[in-house]
Amino acid sequence: MSPEEEKQRGLTRERLVEAALRLVNEEGLDGLSMRALADKLDVKAASLYWHVRDRRELLELLAEGILEGIRRPRRGASWRQEVVAMSAAVRRRVAAQKDADRILMEVPEALGRSDVFKALAASLRTAGLRSAEAADVTLMVIAYMVAGEAPAVEPADVRAGAGPASIAIDSGSRGVMLRAGPPDMQALIRVPPDQSSAAPAVVRGEQVVVRRLRGVGRGEIELNPRRPWKFKVQAPTWNTVLDAAGLDVREIWVDSGALNLVCFLPEPRGVVPIHISSGVVNVALHRARGASVIAVVHTGALKLKLDDYSTRVALSDIHWQSPGALEARDRYELDVSSGVVDFKLDTYTPKVERVEAPPVELEPEPKGKSASALDILLDGVEARVKLRSR
Repeated sequence: MSPEEEKQRGLTRERLVEAALRLVNEEGLDGLSMRALADKLDVKAASLYWHVRDRRELLELLAEGILEGIRRPRRGASWRQEVVAMSAAVRRRVAAQKDADRILMEVPEALGRSDVFKALAASLRTAGLRSAEAADVTLMVIAYMVAGEAPAVEPADVRAGAGPASIAIDSGSRGVMLRAGPPDMQALIRVPPDQSSAAPAVVRGEQVVVRRLRGVGRGEIELNPRRPWKFKVQAPTWNTVLDAAGLDVREIWVDSGALNLVCFLPEPRGVVPIHISSGVVNVALHRARGASVIAVVHTGALKLKLDDYSTRVALSDIHWQSPGALEARDRYELDVSSGVVDFKLDTYTPKVERVEAPPVELEPEPKGKSASALDILLDGVEARVKLRSR
């Protein structure tokens, strides 16, 4: 047997997963590829496909490897202590592996198959929840621990003069709606008080990532209207609404693979770029009446409508502008790539005025010990069980 054949023969799924997790720790998830993994294992890339079909299956194996590494703590004196201890174990494991949160969110079905999911659900059933309720709460607990808590926003960040914040609708999201919060909003983002099914979000400094993998209807998030915002819709995503009326929009980027996007734009401030990548399907941009737009639509865009102009296919690059746009200092500059299908641009009258950003006096912190989202969730479980037992 040749040395190369000996290497191939000694390759196992366990070795493959171990090497892949090391590679992610070194290079990050974006650096993980079949070729890079083969180089790390010192084998031919083709040999990896004896063990995994594709990158998706590799991510499933990595997710299983991460979840298997979570040690179940000793059984506590109460179901709540067990849930808290197990949740802390999940958080520690995720923190120990680079990009573990991204891996687990890429393949959320692996969460439901894991032993830690089963153990958490069993503890919640012990508390008195029905099986379906326990499963839903378990998924929320694990997702919260995987994504991490959003750090508090420093008061200075919401004052006048702060730079743009960015928000991304992450890959796999569906049914996300972003809109302006109230004028006196203090935090960078918030869940509307009357919203029972919010889109989960993670805040890292000035960057917000939203990922809603399940749920019916719309999952909403409110954005601070005193901050300028940059938006990115990362594919694949479905049924996204950017209700940016009342916000200061600085940039919008829509990646290839986005499907069914509706965007309500305010009057622009300065030159605001909007890029729609190839492969985006069914986009409707509604701009504030009177807002100026200069657009370039590249050859190959299909089913195009810009105000009164329409065509079934762009046979050459189309240069279009609203009246007076070339002279306007405040305008949108729209770039629509080849391969975009069913794109519409029209006008509407905003019902919400954009909030200017004068310095504001911040409200004092409420007295008393603050509660984590996990505490609030488990308090709700206890209240529901008590109510049912009456």
